[in-house]
Amino acid sequence: MITDLLAGSRFLSGHWLLWTAGLLLFLVTATGCPRMVSMDYQPTNPLKGQGTVGTAPFRYQASDEQLVRPRQVETSPSAKTALFLTQEIGVFFSEALRLELARSGYTMSDSSDRIVSGTITRFYLDWRSGEDRSFELAATYTVQSGERALFSWHCSSVQAGPNMLAEDSVLIRKGTADCMHRFIEAAQDSKVF
Repeated sequence: MITDLLAGSRFLSGHWLLWTAGLLLFLVTATGCPRMVSMDYQPTNPLKGQGTVGTAPFRYQASDEQLVRPRQVETSPSAKTALFLTQEIGVFFSEALRLELARSGYTMSDSSDRIVSGTITRFYLDWRSGEDRSFELAATYTVQSGERALFSWHCSSVQAGPNMLAEDSVLIRKGTADCMHRFIEAAQDSKVF
């Protein structure tokens, strides 16, 4: 009789273990897991310039307002998963600008009399089942000399692509490159650079 009880409890514990594993798998699948995206940003703008320019970190407004974490991309509230970059979004944006300016021929120096910084007001990726994905970027750039703002410029970019996970980083790179190119062109046209 005791052996029958022990055998029954082994069966129940094994059954319970399978049931628990199945429930855990269901929860993970239903709620989604955060995804981490590594961005290998490559500068693309064809503009040419010269001079010395510096960059300062960009603020990420959604993070400052504690709507998302510093590395987290804004997504729809109905999204089943969160998307994170491997670095803070403000740092990613500043580094992308640094790369674009260097590609254009500018010498990068933090002690320059022209420092570019700004605020990212929108860094939003939207995907819906069966529809295209879209990335929306909005940022305000400010060029300062000491405490004086010499130039301020706002950029918005919307990029759309197929609804595939692999497209997320492509759309983010395209939107970022679009704003960088247009900012450098606007700063050159205004004779700030």
